Amino acid sequence: MGQPQTIDTSKMVGRSVVLEYANQDAKPQDAEWKAAGAMKTKSWDFSPNTVTSEADDAGGFPESLVTNSDFSISGEGEWRQRDKEGELGINALVALYVKAIKERKQPFVWVRLKYGTMTIIGKMIITALSSEAATNDLVTFSIEFKVGDASTLEITTTA
Repeated sequence: MGQPQTIDTSKMVGRSVVLEYANQDAKPQDAEWKAAGAMKTKSWDFSPNTVTSEADDAGGFPESLVTNSDFSISGEGEWRQRDKEGELGINALVALYVKAIKERKQPFVWVRLKYGTMTIIGKMIITALSSEAATNDLVTFSIEFKVGDASTLEITTTA
């Protein structure tokens, strides 16, 4: 008989969560993804939109129903003077955003977030982009992406 299979149930640390971008029209191939830069935090949020129903008064509590979900991926990072080779860092994202707005286009970017056994991919738009340069601290930035093309959103898990 073979050895019993060991299942890894260890805790996950932030550096094992990987955020990547691709600036193109078609869904990127694996080699086309670029690192997001010097990211400190990466997060995702489903933010369900709900309605409340009081039609069933048997339990005494109104019931909530999810009608849809406002999915977003966001992060915070540290600004580099120049993006590293092989990454699509904050400098490139600011340029992409400004160019799209000047051309009256949507600031689309493909986003891939590897979060443990889950991988999220989608064509998203930049919905928040800000930076802070405190006096003696590192210059930081915040960015948020929301679904720009719902047909491209994929959430997969691996065993």
